[in-house]
Amino acid sequence: MTVDERLVLEKGHLFSKEFEHDAQLLEWLDRYSQSSDEHLVYVSRMPHRRLLNQIDVTKIETYWMTHRAGQAHISPDLDHLHALIQSRINHHHGLIVIEGLEWLVSLHGETTLLNFIRTLRDDVHRTQWTLLLPVDVLAFNSIWLARFKREAPELVIQSMPIEPIPTPVEEEAEISLPLVEVTEEGLPQLVMLNRLPSNGFTRPLLRKRILQWRRMGLDVSEVEPALHMGDEDAFVLYSKVEQKVRIAVELERAIEHHKSAFSASELTTSKFRIRQLTGLEDIRKMLESI
Repeated sequence: MTVDERLVLEKGHLFSKEFEHDAQLLEWLDRYSQSSDEHLVYVSRMPHRRLLNQIDVTKIETYWMTHRAGQAHISPDLDHLHALIQSRINHHHGLIVIEGLEWLVSLHGETTLLNFIRTLRDDVHRTQWTLLLPVDVLAFNSIWLARFKREAPELVIQSMPIEPIPTPVEEEAEISLPLVEVTEEGLPQLVMLNRLPSNGFTRPLLRKRILQWRRMGLDVSEVEPALHMGDEDAFVLYSKVEQKVRIAVELERAIEHHKSAFSASELTTSKFRIRQLTGLEDIRKMLESI
């Protein structure tokens, strides 16, 4: 038996959670994102490019907490963080994770941060959101930590057992998730993956392939209904999207080869459309006109 942590987190509450290291937090967050249709927001001290190999950034709204100005950056200013949280909890439902309490304490002091946490607890109350604050208990003094835990009690992740889906060893090796390289523009690099064979095609294999594509920044929502089809129909839909992805990879390689022929805005727009799998024929014609 394996353990699945897909149980919906209790809404309207602020929790804390001790993780042994950043990788453990990211692993949990990635698993949660793959099994939930909630809106997920993650504020981290890590830049976006370092998260690409750890989580599926297409399913999580991420912000780099930094003093640097930039897109998807947010300063460690408490008013800015509060504004972001309020803008999210007024809509939809989901989970917000704010990592980096140690840095916030060093910047604003223990009393100010504790008051900020109390404000967040009140804000999230009676909403359809859960707020999670990862914490390193060794980074704080015991008195402050006890006060903090009163405002943000420890999250107990309830688990439900499920039967594991057996996967042949050769299939597991075929579909292993490689590290994702990053382009000069900070985009995940597109790579050509081997086609999945029709013989032995299964939904678990398809699920892992979709994750590979997502981690490359590709919008492959078109193929997701195949996860609920029979194997034969699922393979037909997968093959259709697979062909689009292969064309997209080839087009991006061609654009990189002829990048001097394009303006910066043309390159950015083309690469965005490629990852959306839209306008591929237009991009092909543009390349043919060079």
